[in-house]
Amino acid sequence: MTTSAPVLGLADTLKTQTQAAHTAAERHEFQGRVLRGMLGTDGYAAQMGQYYLAHKALTDALARASADPRIAALIRSYHAYPQLFEADLRHFGIDPSSVRPLASTQRIVAEISAADPLALLGFTYVAEGSTNGGKYIGQALRRALNVPNGEGLSSLDPHGEAQRERWHEFRGGLDQLKLEEASRLRLIAAADRYFAYVIELFDELSKAFPANPANLPLTR
Repeated sequence: MTTSAPVLGLADTLKTQTQAAHTAAERHEFQGRVLRGMLGTDGYAAQMGQYYLAHKALTDALARASADPRIAALIRSYHAYPQLFEADLRHFGIDPSSVRPLASTQRIVAEISAADPLALLGFTYVAEGSTNGGKYIGQALRRALNVPNGEGLSSLDPHGEAQRERWHEFRGGLDQLKLEEASRLRLIAAADRYFAYVIELFDELSKAFPANPANLPLTR
């Protein structure tokens, strides 16, 4: 008697297909230096400023695509939280409007702005998935940056106690999508691309914040 392997749902397929890129981003040396407090608040704020620009572009694109039934089925108002990034940046003395995109962020913002709804959901899968680890990153940074009350870290944990519930709802919504194979592959490719953006961004930030620099935030 033979049994066939179970067919993975879209959410699990995304996790499997993007695992290599996810691991590369998670273990990037720039991220490690930020988490150990080696770059102080400047390194963290520079990273957060770029994330802010990408998040804002994604939020705007999702709003424009809100009439699409696939977007309407998965995206909730709480998936948009640019105000948290803005508050965090201001805590570190940075005017959000002064943040300028690095080349990697310019590219991903352009791609997000031109993306179809399925690609937007692929980008959102990565952005929302990052909030799972964001809670723990925030805990590490409280010690590393000496901000015991989490000042300037709110964008890392936008959902608070509702994190698990909201993430499972989003994953469940992905599994409910009725997609042809070509559409599934397009969504997965967009998720992989967003991880690639994070790696490209970390590469750029590593050059802006070398081992022993006199660092400045990436603002004008």
